[in-house]
Amino acid sequence: MSFHDISLKLSGETIRWVTSPPFELTERRRMSNGDPNNSSAVNMSVHSGTHIDAPFHFVEQGTTIDQLPLERFIGPALVYAVEAERYITKEHVAGIRLEGATRVLFKTRNSGLLHQREYDPDFAAFSVEAAQSLVEQGVELVGLDYLSVAHADEQVPVHRAFLDHGVVLLEGIDLSEVAPGRYELMCLPIPLRGSDGAPCRAVLRDLES
Repeated sequence: MSFHDISLKLSGETIRWVTSPPFELTERRRMSNGDPNNSSAVNMSVHSGTHIDAPFHFVEQGTTIDQLPLERFIGPALVYAVEAERYITKEHVAGIRLEGATRVLFKTRNSGLLHQREYDPDFAAFSVEAAQSLVEQGVELVGLDYLSVAHADEQVPVHRAFLDHGVVLLEGIDLSEVAPGRYELMCLPIPLRGSDGAPCRAVLRDLES
């Protein structure tokens, strides 16, 4: 049984969304300084690194991260490779063989961009039509290998195309070392009460043959 950690390691060096504050870990206490223990504090966006978007992120009365059902984050998932430049289109997603899968993680050229220090505005993102098509196919969780499912100037329409229908978004996953195929996904977010999103540890497990 093999596991694949598809999470980004959070630090001040981790790539971040263009408008997000930098991740900061403060060393409150250190035994090397004579303190009785090691203790740290963090300052970060809830959308830092690998994270979950809840509907409340773009829907005023939407479900918050702590209200989402746990079963949404654990279960069969399809890693689907797409050759896309700027957009993942309706045509890209039309050929997906879901075969009952309700969680789809999209592997694109973005996985390479995640290892860069600076945000790249030319990442591959979903078109509104692609998002609508996935909703129509019954997908309940969509993952993408960059910090957002939408370009900076299309945040509202693309997110709403997913979140208005309760589709949970898993953003910032690193699929560079993961082959397309079927896995078990585990990506439980921190239950931040009333929050629009939360960091998570996303892991794929090989299915037994």
